[in-house]
Amino acid sequence: MSALYAATLTTFKSQGWHYREVPGMEVIESDFEAHHTKVPLHVQVYGTAHIASVVATASMKVPPSHRLQVAELLMRTNKELNLGNFELDWDSGEVMFRISNIFPPHRYDERILASLVHSTIAEMDRVTPFLGEICNTPKGELLLLRVRDLMKREELLPPVPAEVS
Repeated sequence: MSALYAATLTTFKSQGWHYREVPGMEVIESDFEAHHTKVPLHVQVYGTAHIASVVATASMKVPPSHRLQVAELLMRTNKELNLGNFELDWDSGEVMFRISNIFPPHRYDERILASLVHSTIAEMDRVTPFLGEICNTPKGELLLLRVRDLMKREELLPPVPAEVS
């Protein structure tokens, strides 16, 4: 077990997060209840490279007829992100958010690991209602859908968390 994977396990334990280890791999899987959806999470550690990669998967698959509009949504969303990115597996219709961090050797900050998890969940939760709006648009009305205008709908965003003092 790499030191980074041990730090990742400690982070999950200290946060009180339920998780499953994938046998034979430095991988943790977990499910988080967010505002809009349940977020399946996959954390993979590359110990010798000191990299942790956190991936969330959307709860819905995008039908082939709606992939162009979802690709536009994800492209426009990625343009505004500082860390991480959304991906669309064109063949399966699966939407993912991925964020990774390269750690200095033997300096695996649990706050950074927890932040990667929190950010991944928040980003997937934030995009989920927009994905739903697109996927629920009847195929015949897709040409009328303006993704740029859809993204301006603030009522679809999760509430801003209250600051902890």
